[in-house]
Amino acid sequence: MDRRRFLVSMSAGITASSALFSSLQSVQAAVTAAPPTIAGLTPAQWDLVALIQEHLLPTEADSPGAQTIHARRYLQSVLNEPRHDPGDRRFLLQGLTDLDALAVKRYRHRFFTLDHGQRETLLREYERSRDGHRWLRMLLDYLMEALLTDPVYGGNPQGVGWKWLRHTPGFPRPPTPQGPLFA
Repeated sequence: MDRRRFLVSMSAGITASSALFSSLQSVQAAVTAAPPTIAGLTPAQWDLVALIQEHLLPTEADSPGAQTIHARRYLQSVLNEPRHDPGDRRFLLQGLTDLDALAVKRYRHRFFTLDHGQRETLLREYERSRDGHRWLRMLLDYLMEALLTDPVYGGNPQGVGWKWLRHTPGFPRPPTPQGPLFA
């Protein structure tokens, strides 16, 4: 092999290595970048909130559950509101962290992997703690708000909660969609 071919082949190798290194850097940046959040929680954390909400208010044949009343969407809207107390966001996140740690301690698995019975047992145990009781009460309060709120605020779509309760809303109702998720 002559010197020219050697240099050309080395140049091609360096270019390929450089492209690979650049590609690896972009992958690493994507992995280490903060995931997108809504009200300070990641999509995975919101999935965990939705799982707990559905456990607390399951959908049944004759009644709407957390998913049906858009409980997650409602809570996201409320917590994303700039005037809302940021302490609720921190408290929600801390409760998720504590509950998941308790699941790992008791069952050596993350909360979302537990079966229904294990989740129930764990939630009952967490409820006996001071913070756990307050945390679950906060989630239940927001669930009831999502069930009973005017649909323009993100919960109770098409008045499903009102229909279930045979409630007729008062008038006048809010005229336009409200909250940050509806802007």
